[in-house]
Amino acid sequence: CLQKDPQERLRDIGDARIEMKQALSEPATVSPIGVTTAVQPTRWKLAIPWSVASLVVGIIITLIGVWNLSPPPTSRPVSRLAMVLPSNQQLSFGGRHQVAFSPDGTHLVYVANTQLYLRAMDQLEALPIRGTEDGGGRSPFFSPDGQWVGFWAGDQLKKVSISGGAPVALCDAENPWGASWGPNDTIVFGQGSQGIWQVSAAGGTKELLISVDATKDESAHGPQILPGGKALLFTLSSGDGTWDDAEIVVQSLETGERQVLIRGGTDARYVPTGHLVYAREGTLLAVPFDVERLEVTGGPVSIIEGVTQAGSNFTGAAHFSFSRLGSLVYVPGIAGELENTLLWVDREGQEERLAAERLYFWPRLSPDGAHLALVVFDGANWDLWIYELTRKTLTRLTFDPAGNLYPLWTPDGLRVVFASRRGGGQYNLFWKAADGTGQAERLTTSPNDQIPYSFSPDGKRLVFMEENPETSWDLHVLSMEDEPTSQPLLQTQFNETSPAISPDGRWMAYRSVESGREEVYVRPFPKVEQGKWQISSDGGTRPLWGPEGRELFYQSDEAMMMVPIETESTFTAGSPGVLFGERYITETGRHYDISPDGQRFLMIKEGGQTEETSARIELIIVQNWFEELKRLVPTGK
Repeated sequence: CLQKDPQERLRDIGDARIEMKQALSEPATVSPIGVTTAVQPTRWKLAIPWSVASLVVGIIITLIGVWNLSPPPTSRPVSRLAMVLPSNQQLSFGGRHQVAFSPDGTHLVYVANTQLYLRAMDQLEALPIRGTEDGGGRSPFFSPDGQWVGFWAGDQLKKVSISGGAPVALCDAENPWGASWGPNDTIVFGQGSQGIWQVSAAGGTKELLISVDATKDESAHGPQILPGGKALLFTLSSGDGTWDDAEIVVQSLETGERQVLIRGGTDARYVPTGHLVYAREGTLLAVPFDVERLEVTGGPVSIIEGVTQAGSNFTGAAHFSFSRLGSLVYVPGIAGELENTLLWVDREGQEERLAAERLYFWPRLSPDGAHLALVVFDGANWDLWIYELTRKTLTRLTFDPAGNLYPLWTPDGLRVVFASRRGGGQYNLFWKAADGTGQAERLTTSPNDQIPYSFSPDGKRLVFMEENPETSWDLHVLSMEDEPTSQPLLQTQFNETSPAISPDGRWMAYRSVESGREEVYVRPFPKVEQGKWQISSDGGTRPLWGPEGRELFYQSDEAMMMVPIETESTFTAGSPGVLFGERYITETGRHYDISPDGQRFLMIKEGGQTEETSARIELIIVQNWFEELKRLVPTGK
């Protein structure tokens, strides 16, 4: 083929093929030395057939060798392992996301002991993240490059580098109902009934991105900017159902057009394999999803059962996360688990089970200690019930599906004040006779959410929290004489919550973040401007006075703290001390109360856990989970 003389060059590869075939079928014989043939073939005609044949045979042998040495193509194996947390760590803040995988799968963040822990997956131990101590770390999420962890603390959205350093504040915000960091360096976060907001990852002023319909009691959770940056995926619930009955929707950020993708599920995430994965009743389900057309292209398939959800704690959070490379982490739990344990706990931490397990919240003892007002969630409605301690009977007090929360006894024990959305709008104050007779009566009307918290001993003043669009929460006082009238009590640039009036009516304890973290303070009551004392020394919230006013209790890092108080000559607070610490419900208000003798506390433990079941806390990690997802839910691509 490479001869210079065109007369001696093969015309094309077809000639070479014929020569090869002839050479292989009728190999030429070599003439004996000295014998001369009549016609000598040209040199290239003898060389080419054997050279080409040798080349072809060599290629075939090589290919066969490569074929035998190379393993057949196969998917990566799926493996599961349990990551057991140390015995001194308990998962915290179950109402928000508890775990987050970095996009590259090299780091894992989880929430335990009311702070954030970071584990490099090539290391054996997780380390606490600086600046998230004492309740200072919730709702973690990673930046797209995996170098930053976003989280919420002290009424602010923050970020911190995984390589260390102090957290950086981004904007003021309430505890997010799901948050994610988009590829355009924008953070989006849900705010429940206040819609979905966005802020630059560099920090700045937050902006409302998507609003929800207050007349339908809608709440938004778990926003995620889809690839391309033109649409947002999130969960939308309404007041007539649970998060398991919510809608998973997608909304165009260009036109505002919204369409429902899935009815009946929560906390959906887009997966690069072309799927949406979401939760319902403790199970992860997946559907094929065309991200270009924003359409679901197949039916739901159950992929993992027994994943912990937080639907009972006001949000649609499901505790799972995955990396872009295909690793999954989730918090295991019992599917459909709807129960909490109501306990007496003495000052040494000894527990005594009090009532049958249900979803209990905000227990409040009557002034005589004979009855207990509390909220029970039945999977659809939040209602007030009265538990009679002697007879151990539970009687329902409210029946309105608008939600009835935060019970508070009047000092005479005849009525229970509570927050409700009756008539639509926000949570306002109502009260009803404790024996169940008559109808609930409205006490306040406000465009802002209100929560009742503490009565003065004479019953003439009710201190409550009211949401302030500027500062989140302020304290107000409602006069109960004649026609109830309210006025501001404590309004600052900071967030004040959990007011508690002392038994003698002279002092008010409350929680504030003015120092940059949650701390407990005391002021004179009702003249709050005449003094202020900090009670907690290392973080604290949800204060409660002892029956005689000589002790002040509060919670810090999931421990029950006690501070001795002296008020005879002047106000003096002693040093805080730990009474007991356990995994009791601590999120969204004060979920405990104290007995009339001050020796026992009513506490609630999550999920019906006992000392034995809460001893081993673990996270489940599934490696190469994408392979399993693609096998279980084919996308047709």
